[in-house]
Amino acid sequence: DGDRSFDRLDTMLAAGVRVSGLWCEDWVGLRQTSFGTRLFWDWRWDERRYPNAQHRIADLHARGIRFLGYVNPYLCIDGSQYPEAEAAGYLAKTATGTTAQVDFGEFECGVVDFTAPGASDWFAERIIGQCMLDAGLSGWMANFGEYLPTDIVLADGDPMLMHNAWPTLWAEVNARAIAARGRTDDTLFFMRAGYTGVQAHCPMLWGGDQSVDWTRHDGLPSALCGALSSGLVGNVFHHSDIGGYTSLFGNIRTPELIMRWAEMAAFTPLMRTHEGNRPRDNLQIDGDPVVLAHFARMTQIWVHLVPYLRTIVAEAASTGLPAQRPLFDALRHFQVTP
Repeated sequence: DGDRSFDRLDTMLAAGVRVSGLWCEDWVGLRQTSFGTRLFWDWRWDERRYPNAQHRIADLHARGIRFLGYVNPYLCIDGSQYPEAEAAGYLAKTATGTTAQVDFGEFECGVVDFTAPGASDWFAERIIGQCMLDAGLSGWMANFGEYLPTDIVLADGDPMLMHNAWPTLWAEVNARAIAARGRTDDTLFFMRAGYTGVQAHCPMLWGGDQSVDWTRHDGLPSALCGALSSGLVGNVFHHSDIGGYTSLFGNIRTPELIMRWAEMAAFTPLMRTHEGNRPRDNLQIDGDPVVLAHFARMTQIWVHLVPYLRTIVAEAASTGLPAQRPLFDALRHFQVTP
């Protein structure tokens, strides 16, 4: 719950962890599914889970710590915002003209149709502006974007053709909401999806839902490959969930995995932890004193490297070179003589 989130923050700080943000994706509440703990996709405070949230956020801010949340472009049918969007005509339809409802794993949602007149502005102002920024959030995971169903009916466009373009539209909605509040230089959102032009709107990528293991194609190594690959196509900043996310079929985190992931993350533009989809089954950073001490040291190394990172960030902004570069890109800066 919310109290536990703040208590865990205090534990981290006492252990020497350097913290600039408390990321609580469960700010909207939870639901339990067979996949694991999922969020309640209605983008407003769960006051029962986070009572007196704005006061606590203000207290964090005074201590130099920001509060971050979570959002995606879908509205659960049992939430308060779904009927508002449906009545205004902002949700995608089926071929028969009814509102499309997509099964996301034991709960159904409407798809916000960013091609419908007024829908993007409504989401930017009503959801991100009023319910998130005005409530004190300084950033969030802007999830999905790549998940547009291809069998729905959009107000404008073929979903088969719009599928790739959707992440860019989603990024633009987030960026526009932040700009409307004058918060472009003061707010961070990060996405896992992208397409041509997304770099103009999305300031940070993350690697998606890696498995909590060492596998080449979906574990720790894949996060590094994803960072280098995304940089080559113009996304200058990238990071991943420290410790991974997906835990299924008995696959759970080990202390060594978390510590090695933290070591890699210390040399990325952003260090961020994640409980994972089954937090009760998996070791958390503050669940083992050795792991916690090691993580604290890695955050201290990251902070020590901040002057260098600022140089890299400035270079990325002026040249488009990614913060994390493949060796063949780095080598081109050196002249080899016999």
